[in-house]
Amino acid sequence: MIISEFKVSLISFCQFFRCRSWVDLTSYCRKVILALLAMFAFFLTSVSLQASEHTSDDGKQDIATVLFHHVKNSHDLELFPYVPPIHLPFGVTVHDLMLLLASLFILAIFLPAFRKPTLKVRGLAVFLESIVLFVRNDIVYPVMGKKHGEAWLPFFTTLFLFIVTINYVGLIPAFKAATGNINVTGALSVMILALIFVGGFKKLGPVGFFTNMCPEGTPKVIGFFLVGIETMGFVIKSTVLSIRLFANMFAGHMVLLSLVALIFIITPYFAVVSVPFAVFTYILEIVIAVIQAFVFTLLSCVFINMAVSSH
Repeated sequence: MIISEFKVSLISFCQFFRCRSWVDLTSYCRKVILALLAMFAFFLTSVSLQASEHTSDDGKQDIATVLFHHVKNSHDLELFPYVPPIHLPFGVTVHDLMLLLASLFILAIFLPAFRKPTLKVRGLAVFLESIVLFVRNDIVYPVMGKKHGEAWLPFFTTLFLFIVTINYVGLIPAFKAATGNINVTGALSVMILALIFVGGFKKLGPVGFFTNMCPEGTPKVIGFFLVGIETMGFVIKSTVLSIRLFANMFAGHMVLLSLVALIFIITPYFAVVSVPFAVFTYILEIVIAVIQAFVFTLLSCVFINMAVSSH
C-alpha cells in the first residue's frame, strides 16, 4: 500500500513540475540536490561566523554557546550573520513564528489547489491528495476502521501535515525547528491527551469510559486501582509522544551542529571528514522529519482509538 501511494505521489510530482520523462525528473532532482547543498553551505557559513563571534579572549571558542544559540528559542530572529537581528513584536518568539509560517504554508498550498470542486484533480492537487490517501489508507483506516476513521481523518491529516511542515521549516538554515522545543511537542501531546478523554466521554459516556478500562466482573477495589493505572497510562503515553518527537528533532540538529563544530575544535582540515558526514546527516534529517510525523500521527491514532473503542 505504501509503495502504491509512493508511485502516485511520484507521478503527481512529475505532473506538477511538468516533468515529461525520467530525464526531466532526474534533472529536476539534481537542481533540488544543488539547492540543498547551497542551503547547507549557507548553514556552514553561518555556524562558522557565529563561532568566530563567540571567541573568548584567550582565542578559544565557546562551542556550547554556538550550538545552543542555533536551537534555543528567543524573541530575536537572526537571518544572516553580522546582520542586526529582527526583534519580534507582541512577545512573539522565533518558534511561534515558525508555527505561524508552517500554518500559512499549508493554507497557501491547499486553498489554491482545491479552490474549485472537481472530480478530476491535476497538478499540485494530485500530490496533496496522495498525502491524504496515505494518511487514510496507512494510518487511520487500519487502526480505526472505515466507520470511525472517516470522522477522524481530517484531524490526523492536518496533524501529519503540520508536523512535517514544522520539521522541514526547521531545516532551512535561517530558521529554527519548533519541534526541537519541548513546549511545542508538549502542547501537541496535551491536545492528544484531551482528545483521548473527550473522545472517550463522547463515545462511551463519562462512566462508560472508566468502566471500559476494567474487565467485566472485576471487584470494585481492584477496579479503582485499574482505572488509576489506565488513566496514568494515557498520560504517560501522551508524554512519551512529546519526548520522542522533541528528542529526535533536537538531537538531529545537535548532531549536525556538532559535526560542523568539530572543524573549529580540532583543526580546519577536519572539514574533509566532518562536512561529508554533516551533509549525510542533513539528508537523513529530511527523511527523519517525515518518519517522526508518521510515528506521532500513528501512535496518536492508536491511543485515541483505544479510548473510544469498547472492549
